[in-house]
Amino acid sequence: MSKYAVVTTFHNDGYQRYAKKMITTFLANWPQTVTLLAYPEDCTVVEQAANLIVRDLHDSSPELVRFKQRWSNDPRARGQVAQGPPDKKGKQPGIGFRWDAIRFSHKVYAVCHAARNTDADVLLWMDADMVCHTRIPESFIAEQTRCGLGFLGRPKKFTECGLYSMNLRDQSTQEFLTEFQRAYDTGRLFSMKEWNDCWVFDEVRKEVKQRHPGWQWRDWSPTQIQAEGHPLVNSVWGAYLDHLKGNRKDTGRSNRKDLLVNRPESYWTNAT
Repeated sequence: MSKYAVVTTFHNDGYQRYAKKMITTFLANWPQTVTLLAYPEDCTVVEQAANLIVRDLHDSSPELVRFKQRWSNDPRARGQVAQGPPDKKGKQPGIGFRWDAIRFSHKVYAVCHAARNTDADVLLWMDADMVCHTRIPESFIAEQTRCGLGFLGRPKKFTECGLYSMNLRDQSTQEFLTEFQRAYDTGRLFSMKEWNDCWVFDEVRKEVKQRHPGWQWRDWSPTQIQAEGHPLVNSVWGAYLDHLKGNRKDTGRSNRKDLLVNRPESYWTNAT
């Protein structure tokens, strides 16, 4: 039995562009006792390892297939229909990735399937555009996940859901996972202000927290800075991980200007 497991998902283009690197650096630098649960979307993963389990996303989650069959032909669910007047910055609500429920539903269903089908005590979600640049001690993972839910909060924005942890032995966390998927199964997410997985994550965790005030969270984001755009590299996880958000996928790493904290690791001292 693995005490820790990590889940991710990606499509074929993502596999070729960045997920292959995520998998190889995971296998090189995460403890071999940690299992990677990869959910490719109709593509073939060639990497093999004792701690790598590959499950086709659509085969594994008929619930995801039903969600997409129900909503894929609705342009609103893809962030293509205006939902009101422009905001102060001129951005149109309803237009863009923040309302692309179809795009981000893959993450939610992969997480929920993995949670139901692992014997790990702690499950971490990790985006497929993450790179593990330095070997991670299991003691560090244990310390950071000693909570019901660990995440990268952003006070002025929705949570950065590139990385979060869930204690699967915690009843409140299990309730969160049930409600997280139910928001998609029932279409309830479309009654929320935004329809990306990060917004739904925040709405559901706050609802569960209201019902269970003793549920323990851990916010990994540094409190002394406002790293709203790129919190992971400025958190404790930045000592081991890099998140290739946006055009960083093309450069293969984050930039020195992304750092708002001192990072002494060689990976970062060599950054440009």
